[in-house]
Amino acid sequence: MELPGTVRARTPEETWETLAGRLGRYGITRVADLTGLDCIGLPVWTAIRPASRTLSTSQGKGATDLLAKISAVMEAIELWHVEQPLPVAAHDTAREIGPHCPLAALPLTGRYDAGVLERMVWEWTAGSGLVGGDKVLVPVDVVRRRVQRPEWSPDLLRATSTGLACGTTRDEALLHGLFEVVERDVLYRDGQAGGRRRTYIAPDSVGDSYAREVIERLTAAQMALEIALVEGPYRLPVALAYLWSEDLPAVFAGGGCHTSPAIALTRALTEAVQSRLTVISGTRDDLRSEPASADQVPAFRPAQRTRLADWHQATAHYNTVGGTFADQVAATARRIQHVTRHEPVALDLSEPAGPVHAVQVVAPGTRSRITRSMPR
Repeated sequence: MELPGTVRARTPEETWETLAGRLGRYGITRVADLTGLDCIGLPVWTAIRPASRTLSTSQGKGATDLLAKISAVMEAIELWHVEQPLPVAAHDTAREIGPHCPLAALPLTGRYDAGVLERMVWEWTAGSGLVGGDKVLVPVDVVRRRVQRPEWSPDLLRATSTGLACGTTRDEALLHGLFEVVERDVLYRDGQAGGRRRTYIAPDSVGDSYAREVIERLTAAQMALEIALVEGPYRLPVALAYLWSEDLPAVFAGGGCHTSPAIALTRALTEAVQSRLTVISGTRDDLRSEPASADQVPAFRPAQRTRLADWHQATAHYNTVGGTFADQVAATARRIQHVTRHEPVALDLSEPAGPVHAVQVVAPGTRSRITRSMPR
């Protein structure tokens, strides 16, 4: 089902009816509307989990209040699922149990010899390959956070939220997890290349109706805006957006990936808005709030002022991936395998008979930035 800025398996009303009565199950005690704390007016909501073992607040954005509320709740539910113990299928060395697991291609905390990694004893959990469909064993520590690991466990694998996703169907969750893997790997590659993979776009050339609405709201709120498409090896559109304003003189960034360039862009734009509201909502009353003088406000300097690309020309080479969610999952997984030479694997984190499907996509050979910022 196509909605402004997204595609979902069910209507927002059906999804909220499924979730509303089960928030307490996931430790969510409050859901709040943050939109009015800023002057932009794009819906941003937050879900609060006081007893969380990771993040106690999760933010969500969307074209409507209901979509933003669902987004925040789903983000919180994702984290709840990843905090639960994963079933351990085996406890042995990679040479004995997981000879096909490319340990050196997983996110590591440092540089380690591949032979040493293969001889170490790991706890393994079962996933499923997203190309061949076979059962695949991966180390539990690729998902399990440091605070959840046994004291004897060496801190060699870096667990991240990359590829963590929820959906009302398994394929919906898988597709969003795969998109996040692609987005973060492309942005990592761009960062390693010093930002040279970016094509800066003229905002007034964007023709998609919802993207235009978002851009017009930002312009009306006197935001300085910079948008770019980032070229990657996956042949999928990845967008970047940066916001800045004099009333809060910091740069806020957002990224997005989708088979539709317009949806990738609106995800990046609304994520930047969400990042700004996250900072605003977290500001404490006891912090200094005297307005800075004009000469103290750092100016926003666009990375490129002239020869900005036309949106339609910059996106013309992308081929739309159609079909069902399952079709798009298969096509995206094959693209990742073609680039990395490793099959992406899905770990099923879902509760039995739960109202949502939770997965984490593990894609050996992909990378994501360690810092939370998206450098300009």
